[in-house]
Amino acid sequence: MGAYEVGVVRALFEGASPATGGVPLAPRIFTGTSVGAYNAAFLAQSAGGGAGGARRLEEIWRQRVANTPTSCGNGVYRLRADPLRWLEPGCLAHPVDNLLATAGDAVFWARYGLVRGLNFLTADEPLRVRFAELFDFGAVFSEAPLLELIVDTLDLGRLAASPAELWVAATNWHLGDVRVFGKEQMLAGVGLAAVQASTAIPGIFPPVPIDGQPYVDGGLVMNTPIKPAIDAGADVLHVVYVDPRVADIPAPDLPNTADAFYRIYVIAIADHFHQDVGQAQLVNEDRELAARLGRAAGGGPGLRRIQRVLEHQRRGEPYRPLIIHQYRPRLPLGGLEGLLDFRERHLDGLIAQGYADALEHDCADSQCVLPPDLAAEAGLPS
Repeated sequence: MGAYEVGVVRALFEGASPATGGVPLAPRIFTGTSVGAYNAAFLAQSAGGGAGGARRLEEIWRQRVANTPTSCGNGVYRLRADPLRWLEPGCLAHPVDNLLATAGDAVFWARYGLVRGLNFLTADEPLRVRFAELFDFGAVFSEAPLLELIVDTLDLGRLAASPAELWVAATNWHLGDVRVFGKEQMLAGVGLAAVQASTAIPGIFPPVPIDGQPYVDGGLVMNTPIKPAIDAGADVLHVVYVDPRVADIPAPDLPNTADAFYRIYVIAIADHFHQDVGQAQLVNEDRELAARLGRAAGGGPGLRRIQRVLEHQRRGEPYRPLIIHQYRPRLPLGGLEGLLDFRERHLDGLIAQGYADALEHDCADSQCVLPPDLAAEAGLPS
């Protein structure tokens, strides 16, 4: 689904979207979570290269991430001990690599069976619990291709030399809270593990240990890292989603568990985003209110809001007017199964859809967040 982001980004960097007024976008602050963490990291290290960085990212998705006729699987995951690999032309062209992967899978399953079997025989738990612990669906997936992709295409040296800021979010799997890793933390020792952690989908990829704590997909808690961008000084934000509005998700003819979980996931994400957008709207409203009424003292919610704005000004941290452009797919990108679909044709379609949606960007339709004066000019409620 990150391929959709690539299409939007290319349109923005080329100046083809009305959101930038026909001017190529040259951001200096990048934030991302889940697959967006990888895209953000690549663009951050390529900052200053203009649209070239976006085109190189697109090439990686088309040639390295996609499962093409000449590749041996995709660039994100590999199914362990999958016999169908021997039928793929790209795998047949590299028989030694395929044999080594198969041998590695055999070692993995032997170790897996030993550990799980001993746990079943010795654990002091009810029998049904031990049966449930015998199998982990995520064991079928190897994250080796994703690790190779991150190491081969992300460069801490280039990131250090880049003028851009980078922030990626990951979820602490034990505590359930979010941690945002900044560029300085990554360069100081965390390294590319921050990106790997943010892309670690629970149940498919294992948690990534950082500072003694396990971290997984940042999208669980912060699917749209708006706050880190604002805290870093951004006042015009371009937020790209890989999920449609809940109302745009078609209901299946027959209810099923996969559809139910996907809808729950999108609803949870929408709730988090509405809270973030609500805070941004309050900032714009508070600035407008303070500008109209000036200094004031006393009680009441309106006056307390003014006092809050003035307090920020006294601390040398005045609120900035915020503009948030939103890009959201008009159609579902494949639901839960879309997360694992890296067929070349599918990714090409997602990139094209992202590019087309950016070309047709309309603030009234996408519900941009604008300061009251700009919202009035655009015909939006302020």
